[in-house]
Amino acid sequence: MRRLPLLTVLALLLPALPSRAQFVSLYGTFSPTHISNVPNGTTSTGAAAMASYWSPGVGAGLTLNMLPVGPVKLGLDLRGSTKPGTNGSDLILAGPRLAVKLPLIRLKPYIQAEGGYLRTRTALATSTIAGTTFTHNYAAWEVAGGVDYPLVPFIDLRLIEIGGGKGYFTSASGTSSAPNASLYTLSTGVVFHF
Repeated sequence: MRRLPLLTVLALLLPALPSRAQFVSLYGTFSPTHISNVPNGTTSTGAAAMASYWSPGVGAGLTLNMLPVGPVKLGLDLRGSTKPGTNGSDLILAGPRLAVKLPLIRLKPYIQAEGGYLRTRTALATSTIAGTTFTHNYAAWEVAGGVDYPLVPFIDLRLIEIGGGKGYFTSASGTSSAPNASLYTLSTGVVFHF
């Protein structure tokens, strides 16, 4: 008799396992963020004094599905992401999340509205003080929506998540004030359900 590799046996058995209520979801993502209207340290005014950049990074989060009713799940999402480097950012958000498991197709769309904290880093644009980085702190909000695709009963592939929001300036290093920032995110990743 020929032996099947262990991974093949598991792959065949996992879809047959009964699904159960999943109250906690953990996820990891690749999550680039576009930040715009962030001061870059120049003394000039207007567009030349503002930075706008894509900041690639990684993120992670936790969703508590507090009210699962049939195909609908209302929960609380807590997430964070970091985009290291001189032109980078850190984002921490929390808020309500509504997800739906569509009948007949295996897609699970969701939408969430969250508030929290955004910290940006930009390099000083003048050559006289090379290597200086300005940090700016913002109170932030974001509305995001996406689609998950179940691979097995306890693992989903996050096909895409798209979000947009605003950061309201609270404090900075190197400058006394800054305008409000805009942020746009794209994410993809893996979700584990417990």
